[in-house]
This record gives sequence, structure tokens and C-alpha cells, in this order.
Amino acid sequence: MRTLVAVLLLFGACRGDHQNAGRKPASAVSAPTSKVPKVPFTGDGVAELHGLDQRVAIHAKQPTVELGLLLERASYSVRLEDFQGALAIADAQVKADPDSLSAWKAEERALAAVHRFADAREALGHIKALAHDPSEWTDLEATLDEATGHLDRSGPVRETAATQVPSALTLTQWAASLAVQGQTEKAIEVIPKAAAAIHDNPPGFIAWLLFQWGRVYELAGELATARDFFAEAHRRLPGYLEATAHLAQAMMQTGDTAGAKKLVEGALAQAGERHPELLGLAVQLGHPELLDEAKREWERYVAGLPEAFSDHAARFYLTVDPARALVLAQANLANRDTTEARALVGEAALAAGNPAVACEAVGPLATAQAPRAQRFIAWRAFSKCGRADDADRLARDLGISR
Repeated sequence: MRTLVAVLLLFGACRGDHQNAGRKPASAVSAPTSKVPKVPFTGDGVAELHGLDQRVAIHAKQPTVELGLLLERASYSVRLEDFQGALAIADAQVKADPDSLSAWKAEERALAAVHRFADAREALGHIKALAHDPSEWTDLEATLDEATGHLDRSGPVRETAATQVPSALTLTQWAASLAVQGQTEKAIEVIPKAAAAIHDNPPGFIAWLLFQWGRVYELAGELATARDFFAEAHRRLPGYLEATAHLAQAMMQTGDTAGAKKLVEGALAQAGERHPELLGLAVQLGHPELLDEAKREWERYVAGLPEAFSDHAARFYLTVDPARALVLAQANLANRDTTEARALVGEAALAAGNPAVACEAVGPLATAQAPRAQRFIAWRAFSKCGRADDADRLARDLGISR
């Protein structure tokens, strides 16, 4: 279960555009109006992560075990060095035994985790050549397809799995797939079924479920509800960086700037590393003295693993250096043509004063199949680049008064 949770969390972070919001702080998620379903009790999330640190240290001389632990820790803390360490181990194992199925599966996982999707696809080819059963690669391939925008291929796989083996995992994966395709009402209907199917309750798995359900509501435009889910995910696992970041953004977007500031300041104070994601949020929340540090850290992360961090770094630069944001967003789109990546290019191009580039990027988002938040970005772009008819049509679809 630990290995599975690590993989899920890593790919959950791939979808993280921060257009989230909500209405209640973490302490209020159990209020009667909350749509967060009851889920099983979990152990202490802080103690869980401390134990993970200890296991990483204990197994430092056991590469196979260490690789899995590094990926698991990276899925929570998103530390550059953990990703790099896991990738180095995986590369060494494949080099030492190029005919090992387990080595190639580890290599694919590590490459996908750092968003080197073309290389991960090549590793998948080796897995298919060495494996005897499609079950060895079906989920790996579907996850890669999701991460790179091939939802026409991954969607049916997720639906089949959820229908044939309706677990909390398969149902949540299906709901997430539906939401990214704009079928948010159908995705929301799946969430109670997923919650009712929970049979395992490690803090990481429960936090991942809550975060994914929050993303469904976020993409549906129900931002207050999304915030409740992010708050509960953060409460279950305070060191889950993606949940903390989304919760802070949600609090800001619903007027609780003071609460968001307290959340981010607390996370920075408790974290073993001053992660650039937290530093960037702190800058937004009234700490301009951290701007240079945030820039240095984001550039260090991008230099170390450009494919893995170009999207998040681009979001940071949107307000402080739009030209840099656009470069990073375009690099991210070149690596994976997803609706999120196109929306990010649209945002960055508009911020940089280049509406023509924005319109070119967001064209595929102007459909009913795209999530509402992304269609809104398309509307903004069309309004700026002279495509008035397209902007008017989207405005009507979105209920925007012009």
C-alpha cells in the first residue's frame, strides 16, 4: 500500500493548477454544511512522516527499498533531492540488470515522477517486452496517458477498473479522470461511492483521496467545497505539500488572507526545507523579503529537474516575472500537452502582454469538455486577442456578463 500511495501522490501533484478556493478553515470541516464524507480514523500524520524519515535513513544501503521510500517521501514533501536520489538508484539498477522487469518498473516510476514522460514511455516499452501479463503495465500506461493528455486512452481504462473492481482507489481515479474531462457532475456522484469503499486507512492514502476529491470540486467551480476537502487532507497529513499549497490558495481566494498567511508561515517554520512553493506563497501573503530566496530556490529546482518543476515555477513567476513564467509554461506544454498546461500558457502569455500566444494555446479549451476554470482562461484570452465572437460564445456558456 505504501508504494501505491507514493505513486498516486506523485501523479496527483501533476494536476496541480492552483485555481482552488473555499470557505472554512481546517477546524470546520466537520460542520453540518460540509460535503466532506466521513472517512476512517488515521494515525498521526506528523509521526507517520517522521517514521518515514527514519526508514529512509535505516535503508540507505538497500537501494531497492531506499528507492521506494524516497519516492514515497517525495510524494509528500516534493523535495528535489529525494526525486534525484530515487532516479539515480533506478538508473543504476537498469544499468546493472537490463533484463530485470522489476528494475524497469522502478525506472518507469522514477522517470514518470520527475515528468520525463518520453523516457518513461520508453521504459514502459521494456516492461511490455519483459512482462507476460498486461496487468503488469495497464495502470502504468493509463497513468502516463493521463499525465500527458491522452485522456481518450486513459479514461476507458479508469472506467473499466472502477466498474469491475470498485475500490476507493479505482473509483477515485475514475472520478479524477471524469473531472479533468469536464464531466464534473458525474465525477461528484462517484465520490460517496469511493468514500464508502475505503478499507485501508494509512494517513497518506486518506489524504490523497481527500485531495483528489477536492480537485473534482475545484474543477467543478465549487470552490468553497474544494477548500473543505483540502483542509481535511492537510489536517490528516500536515506535511503533504500539495494539500497545504492548495489550501492556502483557497483561503486567499475566499478572503481569509490572514488564515492563509498563518498556515504558510507555520508550514515554513515546521518544514525541514524551505520549499520554493511555500516561499512563493509567503511572498504573495505579505513577505516580499522572501522574493529573492523564492526565486533562487525555484531556479535551483528547475535546473535540477526542469520537466518536473517548470509548471509550478511558472505559476510562481506569473506575478513577479511574467516573461519568465511564459518560457517555463511553454516548456511544460512541450513536455505534456494537457488542458492544464495549455491553460497555464494562456495565463502566462496574458500576464506577459502577449494575447496572440495566449489565444493560440487555449484554443482547445473552448469546448464544453474542458473544465470551467480552463474555459474561463480561454474566454479571457479571446477577449484580449480580438476573437470577439468566440469570447461572446464562451461568456454565454459560462454565464459571464459582458
